[in-house]
Amino acid sequence: MLLNGKCFLIYIFISLLFIQKSFAQNLSTINKTEKTYFISLNFGTQMSGIKHEDFISRNYSPLYNITIGKWFTKQFAMQIGYRGLFFYTIADDIKHHYNYLYTEVVMNLSNFVNLSRVDKNWKVLLHGGPGYFYNYLYGKPNLCLNVGIQNYYQIQEQFAININITAIIGWDIYQGNKDILPGVTLGLVWTFSE
Repeated sequence: MLLNGKCFLIYIFISLLFIQKSFAQNLSTINKTEKTYFISLNFGTQMSGIKHEDFISRNYSPLYNITIGKWFTKQFAMQIGYRGLFFYTIADDIKHHYNYLYTEVVMNLSNFVNLSRVDKNWKVLLHGGPGYFYNYLYGKPNLCLNVGIQNYYQIQEQFAININITAIIGWDIYQGNKDILPGVTLGLVWTFSE
């Protein structure tokens, strides 16, 4: 089980190296003095499911999300992340402890519109990619998809705040068929250069 997690992390690392080389050679539009690396720490809430009956108070739980990434162009970045620690379901009162490691492509939608009309400190980011989900109650790994949209606002040269709406989508995460773990977080982003 632990070996599968290590293999997934090695895969993410090799993917990031390959993508960095590809973007650096072909699509480099970022000035070398710009801050291209970022670390994001987010905290919020999540719930299991999106059906009408899922919107009850005992179905909400805290959500922690940490990401590390790099902008390769002004439009595209890659990030790796961790999400956890537990969630509740309406079927029981147990804390379903889990870990979720993922890698994502990030697209800056703000750079695809007329920039003269948009505040340069504000970005709308669309992100998505695969991840390794481990539910400790089930005792088995699962490959899932993480998708989300993020409002991002630069408050200082090196710091930004964000609101991230995201969801883990997969099969048999907690109820034996298609499952979703949506969440909303507020976070602080530190941007820096090499």
